[in-house]
Amino acid sequence: RKECSPSHDDCEGLPPLCVVVSEHETVNDQTLMLVNRARSQGVDVTLGLWKYQCHVFLFLAAFCPEGRQAMEFANDWIVQETNKSREAKKMN
Repeated sequence: RKECSPSHDDCEGLPPLCVVVSEHETVNDQTLMLVNRARSQGVDVTLGLWKYQCHVFLFLAAFCPEGRQAMEFANDWIVQETNKSREAKKMN
């Protein structure tokens, strides 16, 4: 349902986003719509795109190398964004 999908919401003012998705999962189209909408409204979006994975493949990190890679990608992004925020606070 369109009214329940974040890909149709206003994204202006959102903090930076890290989006991880598989090219072959069921919500890939809606996820890319969200990424494009957010970017067009000035949101800094980092996209991690994997092939041949199922929906929520990150939860399979214990069994699936791609899941581990995606978790590391998201973790690295969190560390990077946290460091940027800390640096910005030091400058103020």
